[in-house]
Amino acid sequence: MKSIDDFLPFLSPLIEGMAKHFGDSCEFVVYDHSKNFPTTTVAAIANGHITGQRLGESGAVTGLKILKGQEEESGRYNCVSQTSDGRFLRSSIIYLRGEDGIILGSLCINFDITELIRARNFIDGFLKMEPSESQQLLPVEPLFFENVEDLLVAMIADSISHVGVPVAHMSREQKVEGITYLNRRGAFKIKNAASVAAKYYDISRYTLYNYLSEAEA
Repeated sequence: MKSIDDFLPFLSPLIEGMAKHFGDSCEFVVYDHSKNFPTTTVAAIANGHITGQRLGESGAVTGLKILKGQEEESGRYNCVSQTSDGRFLRSSIIYLRGEDGIILGSLCINFDITELIRARNFIDGFLKMEPSESQQLLPVEPLFFENVEDLLVAMIADSISHVGVPVAHMSREQKVEGITYLNRRGAFKIKNAASVAAKYYDISRYTLYNYLSEAEA
């Protein structure tokens, strides 16, 4: 394999088949890194509506804000990423190497987990019942985070799900509601939380503090 074009006869029908199998919530993209890395070219794509990418267009490897993920020699796996309109994706990037071991391109998988987060929040809320004897018999699996950054990202995701509208479509009042939700949960006690939350809500830190003042008034 000397170029990404050598992979396409195999990968193009493969990603089309996987898109049909996994449905409209899962995007598969083959990137060509050889032309102007780290800016890349979309060499093949299925379910491009997930990120809005198109065949032949150039962009970053995922076109997303990468939040976390496990880095390995063969790629980057199980990243949580966010689209420009506020949806959350679980993404993995598999490197495609040539005969000399040089990375020629990559296969990226983006699965939209926004509705799953909303469903989880609904179930969590629904199951908040008064303690009972039967409930005490059920084992509870605690949720742990490797670092406070992951915790903050999860809290922001929950706040967006709480509002129930993608950030790009939120009104001012809905953004105030989301920021207020974060404040009630103590998110802004985390270092640099205001800066991170402001980026996700597409507002300035100054505006975020105004929203907080408004909510506390």
